[in-house]
Amino acid sequence: MTKVEKVGRDLHIVPFEGMDPFVVHPLPGRAGIQITDTYLGVSGGENRAQEMTEAMQIAVDGAVYDEESGRWRPLPEDQQTNFNRIGMELSQDEAEAVIMPAFFWQTVLGLDGVKAYLEGGEGLAGTLKAAGALSRRLGLLVLPTSPKGSETA
Repeated sequence: MTKVEKVGRDLHIVPFEGMDPFVVHPLPGRAGIQITDTYLGVSGGENRAQEMTEAMQIAVDGAVYDEESGRWRPLPEDQQTNFNRIGMELSQDEAEAVIMPAFFWQTVLGLDGVKAYLEGGEGLAGTLKAAGALSRRLGLLVLPTSPKGSETA
């Protein structure tokens, strides 16, 4: 089971016992908004595979602001310490144990998003739980109220 710990402003993620932690630094808020927007767009059916990959690179390693495009871009490949390490040490399935907690931590949910992912059982189930929490937090998912809740006495 993945273990996470906030150390100062960083998130330390240990996907398997005995591994050195992946240290994820916080993003500037606007970069977090951008990767959240990308994630929600892809979740909504938009085909933005390259943008999604970049969003995950940014989530685990940080970003640089491109003034020309007005967008945040992943760090140069030789500076993508976590993303490169993930690709060399973990299978695609195992990589999710680092990438998804890092992503949800970089959103408005912060550590609550990481907790939702872990408490949801990690993997797809955890992603769905944390994504649902993110959608509710952003007001994108309105839960129906019971008819009794709307009655007046």
